[in-house]
Amino acid sequence: LEEELRGEPMRMHKGLNQKGVTLVEIILVIAIIGILASTSVMLIGHLRYADTEKAVKAVDSSLDKLQVQTMSKADTPYLYIYHLSDGCYMKIMNDDVTSFDSSKFDKKGVKLSNNRVDIYMESKSGTKVDGNNFIKVVYKKSAAFDTDTGKTNVTNIVIDGVGTYTVRLIGETGKHFIVK
Repeated sequence: LEEELRGEPMRMHKGLNQKGVTLVEIILVIAIIGILASTSVMLIGHLRYADTEKAVKAVDSSLDKLQVQTMSKADTPYLYIYHLSDGCYMKIMNDDVTSFDSSKFDKKGVKLSNNRVDIYMESKSGTKVDGNNFIKVVYKKSAAFDTDTGKTNVTNIVIDGVGTYTVRLIGETGKHFIVK
C-alpha cells in the first residue's frame, strides 16, 4: 500500500508535464503572430498605394472620355472632381456649375478615393479640393482645354496618397499625361 501511495504522485506529476506548454512552443507562437502582423501592415500599405493608382487611372480615362464626348456631341460635358465627407468623387455633367452645389455634387458620382487620399488642383489659386472647392475640366470642340474663358479651373490635378501622382493638362493641345 505504501508503494502504491508513493507511485501515485509520480504518475500525476508525469501527467502534468505532458499536458503543459513548453517555453519553446510559446516563443514559436509569438514569432508566428509577429510575422503575420508585420505582413498585414505591409499589405495595408500596398492597398493604400492601389487606391492612389486607381484614382489616377480613373481621372485619366475620364479625361479621354470627356474629350471624345465633347467632339462628338452638340452639348458640352464638364468633368467635376469634388470632395464629400467620405472621400473624393468625380462626375461628368452637362451643367456649367460655378459654385459648389450639393444637389449636383452627390454620392452618385464615381468614387475616386476615401479620405486617406488628397486631391489638389494646381491653378492660379493652388487650392485643395474640399467641401467648397471643386475641379472643373471642359474641352473646346477643337479638343483643347477651355482655359481661355476660365471654364477649366485647373492646370494640374495632384493625387496624393501613398505616392503622389500629377495629371498634367496641356491647355493648347488637350493632351494630358500622368507624372509620378
